Amino acid sequence: LPDLSLLALHRPDIAGDEVLRRLRGGADTASVPVVIVTADASVDVRHRLELLGATGFLTKPVDVDEVLRWVDRVSQGRA
Repeated sequence: LPDLSLLALHRPDIAGDEVLRRLRGGADTASVPVVIVTADASVDVRHRLELLGATGFLTKPVDVDEVLRWVDRVSQGRA
């Protein structure tokens, strides 16, 4: 299992919120931190995805330092 999942919200095959629902509903994946990657980081979108179990958000264009901070949080057990 991954230690961290970076999930694109707008995907060509299946909506990111549906992927998040499936991850949170899976016995093996329910506790994997999921960080949403999106250009649409409005308050409403964030709130909806937090209710679905999103751990955090990265706004496009993605700042590599922010990604590394998430990796550090997970590796230190703080996600």
